[in-house]
Amino acid sequence: MNNKKKTAGRLAATLALVAAAVLAPASAVAKMAGHNVILVHGFVSSDIMKPPSDAEVYARRAVSDFWQARAEGYLNWSGAGRIEGDIARQVFEQAKGYAARGLCNNGCVLVTHSTGDLVARYFLQNQAHWMRNAGLPPLKIVATLDYAGAGGGTDLADVAVAAANSEYVPEPLKWAAGAMLGADLDVTDYKELGVVIDLQTAVARSHAMAPGSVPRLRFSAAGGDLAELGMGQVRTITKTIIRGADDTVVPAHSSCGASAPDAIESCSGKLTYAGKRIAALGPRGLLYNHFPVLMAAEYDHFNIVKDEHHGLVTYVLNNFAAGLAVDFQTYTQTITRNWWELWKEAGTWQYVRDSGSRSMTSLIYDTFNN
Repeated sequence: MNNKKKTAGRLAATLALVAAAVLAPASAVAKMAGHNVILVHGFVSSDIMKPPSDAEVYARRAVSDFWQARAEGYLNWSGAGRIEGDIARQVFEQAKGYAARGLCNNGCVLVTHSTGDLVARYFLQNQAHWMRNAGLPPLKIVATLDYAGAGGGTDLADVAVAAANSEYVPEPLKWAAGAMLGADLDVTDYKELGVVIDLQTAVARSHAMAPGSVPRLRFSAAGGDLAELGMGQVRTITKTIIRGADDTVVPAHSSCGASAPDAIESCSGKLTYAGKRIAALGPRGLLYNHFPVLMAAEYDHFNIVKDEHHGLVTYVLNNFAAGLAVDFQTYTQTITRNWWELWKEAGTWQYVRDSGSRSMTSLIYDTFNN
């Protein structure tokens, strides 16, 4: 009897913490085009080594300071879980609170980072069924803004899981993959890798792949100098692991929303990450309702979502509507050269206006908030 009371008490305490995290008055001061913003963070590597409690997960505030100041809600999750298991359960618990309070009655925008892209995809495909069974209306999501989306998987996870299962993976590759994922690959059971298993390319591309009605607006980067993180040598090795262009963690085929996991070098066949109009190895096709919008050659996986300036930004798709009005102000720059000016690169480049001085994130917010 005492054990039952203790269990009931712990359950009540956990539910109270969930309610407090979900129903607490919002601190945000702005919406996006009249829609509330919900954040879905990326992989938190420390979760693998020390799995957090549900209460710790629900209290988490991640993605970036910029977006936290503009968010009305969070769909948090633990990297120690699996997409179809604990992660789905944790996300649903929070979503139920938002549905009950009508947070998305006028529509919400999901802002995702990294693995949050995959988490959001699974939630969007299943939430109507989940909510119906709970007697609640599904959240009305008008669009998602996906930064460095890992929904297509990453070669780093392929290597990580292989290393946990075999002693024959070269030590430098094992070390680099573990360092970038923040995971100890010397585990006794590969199942201890949690969501890293779901981030394997083939596994990620098997989750919730039915065509969805919510537009997925993609923002992709191809930079990354990890020297400032004391990991410059890791960057060199991960370049040999990840096929095609990448942002140090996620390959372009994933962040662009490509329909196949090819070793592409751009989100477009007619444009480079640096914005030059020239033939490039782009995707054969895109996943349904996925729209690569912006690319940047100097942003990386970690700073793309922050309010930090890291060079010029180019546009792939622009002047269209997909849940939100995609209407970035742009310009072109053409450089010619004389025959003797061999040092000069000629051609035409296209850029987002003001990206020479402002962060990609601030440009995204201001454009969509008009």
